[in-house]
Amino acid sequence: MPISYSLCWEDPLILSEALKISEEDNVLSIISGGENILSLLLKNPKKVVGIDIKMEQIYLAKLKISCIENLEFEEFVKFLGIKYSNNRLEIFNNIKKYLQKEEVEYWENNLDSIRIGIVHCGKFERYLAKFRKYFLPLIISKRRINEFLLLDSLDKQERFYRTYWNNWRFRLLFRIFFSKKGLESGRDKQYFRYSSQNKVSDYYLERVKHSLTEIPIRTNFFMHYILTGTIPVPFENHPYLDKDNFNKLKGILKNKKIEFVNLDIYEFLKNSKEKSFSKFNLSDIFEAKTQEEYEDLLKEIIRVSRKNSIVCYWNNLANRSDHCFINNLIKDKDMSEDLYNKDRVHFYSRFIIENVNKREYLLN
Repeated sequence: MPISYSLCWEDPLILSEALKISEEDNVLSIISGGENILSLLLKNPKKVVGIDIKMEQIYLAKLKISCIENLEFEEFVKFLGIKYSNNRLEIFNNIKKYLQKEEVEYWENNLDSIRIGIVHCGKFERYLAKFRKYFLPLIISKRRINEFLLLDSLDKQERFYRTYWNNWRFRLLFRIFFSKKGLESGRDKQYFRYSSQNKVSDYYLERVKHSLTEIPIRTNFFMHYILTGTIPVPFENHPYLDKDNFNKLKGILKNKKIEFVNLDIYEFLKNSKEKSFSKFNLSDIFEAKTQEEYEDLLKEIIRVSRKNSIVCYWNNLANRSDHCFINNLIKDKDMSEDLYNKDRVHFYSRFIIENVNKREYLLN
């Protein structure tokens, strides 16, 4: 199976603020592209268990970790594909001795992903590359994009949006490329099965306006990547493109605090002991779940939670935020909304923070 995401598309800053990681925490996190397990690791918890149903995502995360451990910063960003390099295969040949046999076999069977840079090899990132190549030049020039990325105030972003973004070509081409049919070439079709949005492209168009006008562009490495295919380095507060974070990870990774699990998360939780975890990053896994599956998974999370645990997840197109009969999960509505409004990723319809109240342990 191909890699779905070669980057993580959930904002690590709002995730970290929501989870309030401490040195006593055992964290369970969806892996995806791997950036957010590294972001959580920077808070120095007791343990991080990264889980993903796709083994390829684990191979990707472990390769990034091996590169952080064994490369210097400049060589690292070139190998990833953030900066130009013509010797990524040579770097990989030097790195592969640190990988497991099955990991080496996977990457040697996918050397094209190494050649282009591993942050570009995901299905979703390849989809965005098509947008940049075929659609974006019809909307706005590279010169204007570079001007936009240097703006230093929201007022300037708003004026720029009205002048250069908000035109009929942008709206038309955006609606075509980011329609449900278009998006199915970038995301697995199962993520659209329970969509509550009638007009997917209109919904995303409104969200991208928010991102272009209400989120400071200089701090938004997600939008930098979408518009240019790369991220400026060093980039402050990025999990590993901030050079201080990169060096800090080198030290933390020596303590072997990360464990990787290749299982369906429900199956994993069913076989986990009570009080195993205190913090949960669930990404947007409920997009592909029925309401019943969503509630069953939450019940298992409560069972394995410690007192005062925190659970975070995103909704995209499916509404998975209400669970009337699970009384011992309490939403932090104010904080959820506040952080959602700061979210630098415009794909999501809501960000949910829930606190586990073990004193009212009622699994109705």
